[in-house]
Amino acid sequence: MVTGIRRVFAFLAITLTISAPLAASSESATSTTTSSAQIAAAVSAAAASVAASDAGEEAQSSNQGPLSKLTIHGFLTQAWADTTFLDGRLPNPDGTPAGPTFEELSLGITEDGTSSYRNMALQFRYQISPRDVMVVQLSSRALGNSPIAEFEDEVELDWAFYERRIADNTSIKVGRVQIPLGIFNEIRDVGTVLPFYRPSFTFYREGTFTSETVDGFDIGHTFWAESDWSLDADFYAGEWASFEQSFFDQGVTVARNKGYGFQLWLNTPVTGLRFGLGGHHRDVTGGSEGAIRELGATSRFDDWYASVDAVFDRWVFRSEYRQYEGDPERVPVFLDGIFTGKIIFYYAQVGFHATEKIRFYVQAEYNPNKTSATTFTRSLDPNFRDDIGFAFNYVFNPNLVLKAEYHDVKGEDVGIRPAFTPQGLRLDPFIVELDGGSYTIISLSASF
Repeated sequence: MVTGIRRVFAFLAITLTISAPLAASSESATSTTTSSAQIAAAVSAAAASVAASDAGEEAQSSNQGPLSKLTIHGFLTQAWADTTFLDGRLPNPDGTPAGPTFEELSLGITEDGTSSYRNMALQFRYQISPRDVMVVQLSSRALGNSPIAEFEDEVELDWAFYERRIADNTSIKVGRVQIPLGIFNEIRDVGTVLPFYRPSFTFYREGTFTSETVDGFDIGHTFWAESDWSLDADFYAGEWASFEQSFFDQGVTVARNKGYGFQLWLNTPVTGLRFGLGGHHRDVTGGSEGAIRELGATSRFDDWYASVDAVFDRWVFRSEYRQYEGDPERVPVFLDGIFTGKIIFYYAQVGFHATEKIRFYVQAEYNPNKTSATTFTRSLDPNFRDDIGFAFNYVFNPNLVLKAEYHDVKGEDVGIRPAFTPQGLRLDPFIVELDGGSYTIISLSASF
């Protein structure tokens, strides 16, 4: 048994040793999260310590070889994408186009089309004992010409955590853990279960307001597990990185987040119907200092979200609402004014499964924003993003799905011009209609 355990951790150590340098370069450059090597070492040490205390449970399955406890899963989505969305531009003070919006840049789709659009993950799960599991996931993705790609390595350490089942309905994960946020955040890489290429971009984003993982811990518990009404509860805390846009040059910067949050799922007696509620608080430093916040300052944000997830035999209905709000900030770019904002993200998705193989989906996404500042002459409520999407899925089998989707996008943004008032020089904001456009994605998702 001892020899078997040594082989297990030797294998995991090799896996983590390979993956750590791949992720370390981007993380050390941004100084936003704990290094991958540190995560790997801490998780392996925790797993070894608990495995030793579970010798009795391990003995029950000692007749099995080490590799019999290893499970490997793979996920790949390869796509071709094309857009006319680059017709939309942020406005100059006089209303003339200035440059592409951050949403356009984040998507990374080019006007002449791109096949450099891919999401791939390889996951290793090792069942140390009936109550202990070690999970490592490596990922690689291509985002066309998105500036976000500059901060990602070809292969990255996606997850690396140790999970201990404390009781039948309670578990704890330690390491680089998936954040339980909404319906899709923990399954972003599993293209075969996503109706579109990605979850709602307005709600989940690509690393701006949402992170896939947290370097810390997650505690989960199921209440009333034997009842028709059960409640899944998660609490997590730790650090993660996020992307921010500079107001000066529309460039991308990386900010450091420290925070905590929770996710609740109420499971109902109706098969396939559940309701979610969650939120998190985070303190943000770095990033677009001098534009979004003063140099060395900390921004504090609260995020609340609610979900409805209804998946029936032929029909699917999903909707999520999210409200993102921060403490008033002194922002130099607004003539040293106190800036406040409330950003709202929400979407609704309806699906119809015509047959076992043919499925249709429609999705509407919206991103209204309430913006004001002490140096503004007035407050505004622009709708940053209005995205109506249609998708066709052909399911060859549960592990192979072909998808074709079309999105019509429009939106508004805020222009700013100087205004001389009795109170002195102020900023007069105004809403500008962006040209908008559309984008198309054809993708093939496979898993094993």
